[in-house]
Amino acid sequence: MSRTIGVIGLGHVGITTSFNILTKGLADTLVIFDTKAGLAEAESYDLRDALGGLNTYTEVLYNDYAALKEADVVIFAAGDISAILGGDRNSEIKTSKLAVDQVSPQLNASGFHGVLIDISNPCDVITTYWQEKLNLPKTQIFGTGTALDTYRMRRSVADTLDVNVDDVRGFSIGEHGETQFPAWSTVRVNNQPILEMDGIDYDGLSEAARLGGWKIFNEKHYTAYGIATIATELALAVCSDAKRVFPVTCFDEDYGFCIGHPAVVGRKGILSNPPMTLTDDEKQKYAKTAQSIKDTYDKLKALD
Repeated sequence: MSRTIGVIGLGHVGITTSFNILTKGLADTLVIFDTKAGLAEAESYDLRDALGGLNTYTEVLYNDYAALKEADVVIFAAGDISAILGGDRNSEIKTSKLAVDQVSPQLNASGFHGVLIDISNPCDVITTYWQEKLNLPKTQIFGTGTALDTYRMRRSVADTLDVNVDDVRGFSIGEHGETQFPAWSTVRVNNQPILEMDGIDYDGLSEAARLGGWKIFNEKHYTAYGIATIATELALAVCSDAKRVFPVTCFDEDYGFCIGHPAVVGRKGILSNPPMTLTDDEKQKYAKTAQSIKDTYDKLKALD
């Protein structure tokens, strides 16, 4: 079956994601978009130049919304990283909302009926906004959420305990932002619950995971590889109907908007939400992070 994936927004994250999709051979057709038509065209040629060294073939198109009618996945990576002020992802809210307002009518008009994955910040809020703007079920719209925060938590634990990062399992949940937190009750190291291990500095590990992105951003002024890898994994999970659990931002029926938590991802987007057995402290933190998302969402709606 032919696979079509679209990537909207060709900043550092969007083009890195596009390159991942191309080199991994995940799509038969890759459609890339940017408001700068010249950039979109140039990137399409640059990507096509790589085809000679690959053992797969991908047709690369640019700025063609009609080509998304039968697309399996659209990844939304538009935004303005320069809008981040003082270490606050939420400062992108105005530019990200504007981008959704510009793109959503064109996506609806194209007849797109696949799965939309949001990367743009503030991720939970923008994903919730996408669910208002697109003519799609909420389950077909989700965001990368705390998947990157989870990667950073796992890396921090692996570095501290000198284990392989692949042998650290568990989730960070909540807002993709300052109130996200590792749900330590879900974390296992070499198949041992981390809460049963001695000498663990949970506060230190939580802070290292939270600040991991800012350490990169402060020097590079952007992050790309981690989040692009996650977006690629999610696109593959949809296209292959993997039924794989990721900590993504998706609709939480108890709160009425999108929050990062474990969900099963497959062909139709969010297939189910496994129950979370959290400690009382984690439940309080989840309620706090939900309030933070709601406050930011209220700010977005005030921009109308």
